[in-house]
Amino acid sequence: MAHPLKGHFRKSLLAFAGLTLVTAVISLSLGSVSIPYKDIVKILLSRIPLIGEFFPEHTGPESIIILKIRLPRILLGLIAGISLSVSGSSMQGVFKNPMASPFILGVSAGGAFGAAVGIFFDLPWYLLPLIAFIFAMVTMLTVFFLGRVRGRTDISTLLLAGLAMNFLMTALTSLILFYSDPAERMSIVAWTWGSLSGTVWNEIWISLPVMVLGSGAVYAYSRDLNVIQTGETSAKQLGIEVEKTKIIQLITSSLLAAVVISFTGVIGFVGLIIPHASRLLVGPDHRKLIPISALLGGTFLMVCDAASRMSGEIWVGVITGLFGAPFFIYLLIRNRGETGW
Repeated sequence: MAHPLKGHFRKSLLAFAGLTLVTAVISLSLGSVSIPYKDIVKILLSRIPLIGEFFPEHTGPESIIILKIRLPRILLGLIAGISLSVSGSSMQGVFKNPMASPFILGVSAGGAFGAAVGIFFDLPWYLLPLIAFIFAMVTMLTVFFLGRVRGRTDISTLLLAGLAMNFLMTALTSLILFYSDPAERMSIVAWTWGSLSGTVWNEIWISLPVMVLGSGAVYAYSRDLNVIQTGETSAKQLGIEVEKTKIIQLITSSLLAAVVISFTGVIGFVGLIIPHASRLLVGPDHRKLIPISALLGGTFLMVCDAASRMSGEIWVGVITGLFGAPFFIYLLIRNRGETGW
């Protein structure tokens, strides 16, 4: 299989970084109130220490729209896109399956059930992310416990346990939906499709360090993931601590996904399609795959959120599905009959 960007990784990385930055600036200008790019740049530069001294401070409505509404929302979209894509790259590497995703261990289903419980019992809005995160991690740890066989992580058992917990959590969420009143039902359904609307800066300060540290931890084991692709037996012979690598990758990837969905709700397809598309561009080397997936995932989710805002706040998970599913089908048709990834 040809990988068009494989021999130009550094240039590709810079190009994708530039694309991410341009996408963010364009997204800042879009909305019910259109703001010129030059004003956006001035507003942003005026808030940067030292540099801001050379630009007059903006205090008008445009500044409020940019700094309090659009910028935190776009940054959370960027963080979520990076986290889900890095998580997906890791999961696909551990399971050696391009169909794996960040939610394969029941993280999304557990988080959705936690949020449904919070909404049903009318908990304060600021507690919903916490309870969603707790249920997401409890579900993942349960799957992880069930997937341990004789002191090692058995991938097949882990997949089956994840499938079972996904069904269980989904059934429990549906049960809550059945007994909820119409307003609660609408809130639960909205949460299960994901949204970046109403993002506040506190969500950025919590999710940003998790994204940086989690992505760094995943990337630190990128060489080990490469070796594991050749087989666990040969990886052990080469000195790779296979069991340790799998545990760190699974827990870190699940943590990245759990933190994201606790703030955004369940946003599907990003962690599945982006790593797969990135692998077609740069190949299976995780040292290249993870950075490209991160930038492409952040850009993709910002684009989807911009489409969501321009279409009257359609749930962003619907947008990612509408964009992602046809593209994924195209990739399947394009690479039909080919083996290896």
